Amino acid sequence: MADVARPLARRFDSIHDPHLVERWTRLEESGGSTAFLGLDFVRSMQDGLAPERHGTPLYIAIDDAQTGAPLMIVPLLADTRFGVRRLGFLDYGVVDYHFPLVDPKACADPQRFVAIRRAFIAALPPHDALLLRKVIREYRGVPNPLWSEDQLIDTGEGASRIDLDPESLERAQRNHSVYPKMAKQRAKLDKLPGFEIVEARTPCEIDQILGVMARQRQQRMSAQGIPDLFQDPAVFAHYRRLAMDGCKDGRILLLGLRVGETWLATSYCLCHRGIVTGILCSLDEGPYRKHSPGLIATILEIEWGQRHGFALYDFGAGSYGYKDRFGGRHRVIKALGVSATLRGSAYLALCRARIGLRLWLRDHPALAQAARRAKTLLAAAMGRKRDPKSGAVRRSRPLPLN
Repeated sequence: MADVARPLARRFDSIHDPHLVERWTRLEESGGSTAFLGLDFVRSMQDGLAPERHGTPLYIAIDDAQTGAPLMIVPLLADTRFGVRRLGFLDYGVVDYHFPLVDPKACADPQRFVAIRRAFIAALPPHDALLLRKVIREYRGVPNPLWSEDQLIDTGEGASRIDLDPESLERAQRNHSVYPKMAKQRAKLDKLPGFEIVEARTPCEIDQILGVMARQRQQRMSAQGIPDLFQDPAVFAHYRRLAMDGCKDGRILLLGLRVGETWLATSYCLCHRGIVTGILCSLDEGPYRKHSPGLIATILEIEWGQRHGFALYDFGAGSYGYKDRFGGRHRVIKALGVSATLRGSAYLALCRARIGLRLWLRDHPALAQAARRAKTLLAAAMGRKRDPKSGAVRRSRPLPLN
C-alpha cells in the first residue's frame, strides 16, 4: 500500500451539485455504471422520491489524490430509526443492485481497489450501522469495492442475465425449450384479429401502458396478499418521468401486447450502457393467459436488445423460476452489514434474524402467504401502507389509473 497515495474523499448533499455531476458523468462514460445509477435515474429519485421518504440523501465521492480523477461515487441514505443512526444505499425500493459508480481501471488494480474502499469507510458520517441490502460481487467484470466477504449476509436472493452476442443467444435458443414454445404461441397470437405489439413512444401510449401495468399488478398482487411498490404515487411518477424522457430515444423500452382493447401483458426496461434491464411487468388473468404473453414479452425485450446492439439482457433482481428457463447466468445478491457502535451491532443482529425468518418462510409458502395477508389487513386497519421494499410507513393514497 506504500506505493499508492490514499485517495481523497468528498461528501456532496445534492445530485445537482455541478462538481458531483462532472464526476458522475466521467464515471458513467467509463462504463462503470449500472442502469440504476444513471444520472437521470438518480436525479429522479432525489427530486421525486426523497421528499416523500424518511432520511437524507448524501453522496461520497472518492478521487485520485494525484490527478483528481474520480474513482468511485456511492449514493447513500442517512436516517435514524428507533434511535439507530443508519446508512444505506440510496434505494427507495427501486434499485435492484447496490453497486457504486466506479472507474473500472482503478478497480482492476488490487492496491487501489483496497485503498478506495478504505477511503470510503473513513469518509462516512457518524453512524451506528452501514447496511447495504443488495450487494453484488461484480458488474460486467468490474469488482465491487464495497464487497467484503467477512461482512456479508446471505439473503437467498439472486439475478440472472443473458449474453446477446449471436453465438451465445443461438446456443440459449437451442438448449432451452422456452424459445421455440413461445415462438409457437406468438404465431397463434399473430393470427388473432386485432393483435398488436405496442412499443410506447408518445405520451399517450406511455400513460396508457403504465396505467394498464398499474391496474394489472394491483389486481394480481392484491389477490396474493403481496404489496406492490408500483402503486405508490411517487414511485409511479418516477417511472413515468423516466419513460416520458427515455422512450423517445431508446433509454426506456416500454412494451404492451394487446388484442383489440384487451391488454395481455406489459413490460418496462432500462436500456443503459449496453445492457437492457427488465424491471417491471404485468399480466392479464383473462383467457389469453394460456398463450404466455408475459414470456413472449420477455423474448421481445431480448430480441429488441440484440437488434439494437446491446451486449446483455439482465432480468433484474429476484430469483424466479421462469428466469431460469431462458438460460441466463446466475448472480448472487447479498447484504453487507458493518457496525460502528454496539447499538449498530445489535441492530445488525436483528436484521440478520429478520432475513433468516424470511428465508424460513420462503420454505413454508402457506405460512408466508398467511403472514403477508395478516400484515396487509393490519396495515389497512391502521389506515396506513408500508412500502414493501423501503420499509417506510406512509398514509395510503389512491393512484390515478386513467
